[in-house]
Amino acid sequence: MLVTKARVWEMGTRKRTISREVKLGPLSMKAATIAIIALAALFYLAQSNQGSVEKYRIMQLEESKKEIEAQTKQLEVEAARLKSLNEIKKSSEGMGLESAYKK
Repeated sequence: MLVTKARVWEMGTRKRTISREVKLGPLSMKAATIAIIALAALFYLAQSNQGSVEKYRIMQLEESKKEIEAQTKQLEVEAARLKSLNEIKKSSEGMGLESAYKK
């Protein structure tokens, strides 16, 4: 079955059944404009959200870096204290003094 715009049916004649023109009315233009604006807004929100997430992650990493640096300083102080205790022990043994912490 051929659906054509003409009301006449002729044998052997082929008529165009579908129009190749696209017509947009005012209502469809408004809908297309709203859709484009909505897509642009969603794109903007997605980008700003991703930026916020990355900024939060950077803040967490900086905080953990500060904690690790503080632990490193504390361990350096502890290492220096232990080193000085070992030097005192060696010097006291060298002088012939008895160690208070014999094992």
